[in-house]
Amino acid sequence: MVTPGPHRLNGPNSATLPPALSLRSMLANRTIFKSTLFVGGVFIALIVIGSLISSGPSDATIEAERQPTTTTTTEPPPEGVFVVHIDNGVLRPSNLEIDIAVIQIIEWINNDDRVFFIEAADGAFVSPPLSMGDSFRFDYSTLPTALHRYKAVLETDSIFGGVRIPGLVDTRPAQ
Repeated sequence: MVTPGPHRLNGPNSATLPPALSLRSMLANRTIFKSTLFVGGVFIALIVIGSLISSGPSDATIEAERQPTTTTTTEPPPEGVFVVHIDNGVLRPSNLEIDIAVIQIIEWINNDDRVFFIEAADGAFVSPPLSMGDSFRFDYSTLPTALHRYKAVLETDSIFGGVRIPGLVDTRPAQ
């Protein structure tokens, strides 16, 4: 019979072996593993069934034979305006090439939960603070055609020169 506890082999390369597992402990571990798999499987099945049952339009919408209403409205910008979004600390898009005869105005919309300023590198403009949902427009037709650099500056860092997201508007004619 093997006694529990570490066992030592004799010799120059002796090693310590783990205690022998009893048949009872191995069966208990296997039962726990099977039980965990079963509970996890039931949980996933309930989630799938719940999502299948709850998806789709309401009964009232189906009976009225109308499309469900949506909460998002996406309208294209007015003619001559290009929109840049500030989202999760990123300008989308950050570098623009515009034909000044077609697009004169750039509008920045803050979709981020932090407050930003938009500043031209040459001092041509500085926006007011833009909170989430706020926007700022600048008419680039008032400037000579060139590479115009700007940056979005996180309001809390503007004094210390912290987070600055660079952008570029190229109004030069296509070459």
